[in-house]
Amino acid sequence: MAAPTAINARHNHGLGQAATSGFFWLFAQSVSARLLGFFSQLILAWLLTPSDFGTIGLAYTITGIAQTLVSFGVDEVLLQRQKRLAQWSSAAFWISLCLGTLGMVAVWLAAPVAAYIYKSHSLTWIIIILSVAVPIRTLSIVPSVSIRLAMNFRFLATYNTFEIFAIQFGTIVFAWMGMGAYSFALPIPIVAVIKAAVFWSKSPPVYNRRIKAVQVWYVLGRSTTVFAKRAIVEIVNQGDYIVLGLIASKDTVGLYFFAFRFSVQPIRMLAGNLTNVLLPALAQLGSHPARQIDAVVRACRLLSYLVMPFCFLQAALAGPGLHLLFGQRWQGSIPLVQLLSIGLPFDAVFWIAGSLLSARREFGRSFRIALVSAPIFFALVIGGAWLHGTLGVATAVVIYYMSYPPLCSILILRSGGVKIGTILEFYLMPVLLAGGSIGAAYAVSLLPALNDHNLIRVMVISALGGSLYIGALYVFRRDMLMQLADRFQGPMNKMLTVMRRPPAPETGQIVVRPVPKQPAGRGTIAPTTEQG
Repeated sequence: MAAPTAINARHNHGLGQAATSGFFWLFAQSVSARLLGFFSQLILAWLLTPSDFGTIGLAYTITGIAQTLVSFGVDEVLLQRQKRLAQWSSAAFWISLCLGTLGMVAVWLAAPVAAYIYKSHSLTWIIIILSVAVPIRTLSIVPSVSIRLAMNFRFLATYNTFEIFAIQFGTIVFAWMGMGAYSFALPIPIVAVIKAAVFWSKSPPVYNRRIKAVQVWYVLGRSTTVFAKRAIVEIVNQGDYIVLGLIASKDTVGLYFFAFRFSVQPIRMLAGNLTNVLLPALAQLGSHPARQIDAVVRACRLLSYLVMPFCFLQAALAGPGLHLLFGQRWQGSIPLVQLLSIGLPFDAVFWIAGSLLSARREFGRSFRIALVSAPIFFALVIGGAWLHGTLGVATAVVIYYMSYPPLCSILILRSGGVKIGTILEFYLMPVLLAGGSIGAAYAVSLLPALNDHNLIRVMVISALGGSLYIGALYVFRRDMLMQLADRFQGPMNKMLTVMRRPPAPETGQIVVRPVPKQPAGRGTIAPTTEQG
């Protein structure tokens, strides 16, 4: 029994090391993306008008829902069939391509109807341009799953950074050329073609000539529940824009679109990339539920202590920062950014809890959670819009994200055996420490000697708020501070070490890599095997 135990220990450390390395690479990519997105957002805010932002926001209410056909759920099914990926690639590819093409045609038919409802004739061609990318994106689904199973997050991080840069650069160029709202749409299909070519070059799918009917029905059957869940989630994601588009002007929708796009970036940066790393690792831990839960708890705690200070700092900087950069031009978006930046981080833990359900193939449960969320969200948003217009919608969105996702996370994690006190700590302690630290720094910036100087206020809030938060962690949660420092200490040395490693094998076989011993407790997230 000693030999298998030793192998299992190496397996646990090996996959944990791969996941940790993957999170580091995707975190580095996220920081780069955050900076690119921030500066491009500033440039676009100068080149475009709130009406342009509003037009593209309304266009996404149609194409965003159609985009769920690209992520029909085939990728999650393939992640569960990792050991026989080559045998399922053909069925997955053709199903994805056919559904993507169907989605594009459906969007073409819906485009003039949406333009009529939103009273914006320019929407028709913007929606059509965006929809062209839908079937093209399906071409990269199978290679993307293969790369994720290989734990090659360095490649994913590098490409994601390039893709974000290409989209932002293209948008800025088209905006500079005077293309208005079309600036957001034109780069999307171009970058989709580039992604398909790059991913096929990196990980060419192995297709069987014959596709078995049982495979098609299995993929469709398993994917349908995932698709239904994703479709409902996307409708909820676009629900606030849909409601505002029906009652408000494009300028008003543009202010809200700008504010939400600005506020949600830390969540997508941290929670999105952590789940991309965690889901393949959790899927490989399917036969070890205790280790799955341990990985989820570690991830939830890490994410909470990172997301809360980022978002609260963003809320505090919104007023002086936007005034400093734009004067009164985007004044109407400031209270929206502040509200959304405080409410959206409460959704972060649910990203991890949702990954646990996917890894355990509890697709039906995920669907039921999404199904219940839709009427709750729309009731709040419609009520908020009726009471107080755009500000009421933002308030309703905050109430939703501060209540429903945390409640679902508690139910999911409790069913996995996590204690209620542990779950509440994910929310309460980071909120108290981050809120107290950033709030104190914001109060200092309001002193009469500083209040009229936006640049000084930005510097004081950033430096003092960050320092106070680190100090609060040192006093009240020193163990968490040490874990965060352990994750990110010496990032340049870590990056250089990873870059010197030979590239991962691309054979599609399971490779067990021996790793040197390290002290226990260094944040292992999962098992041992890597998909080569």
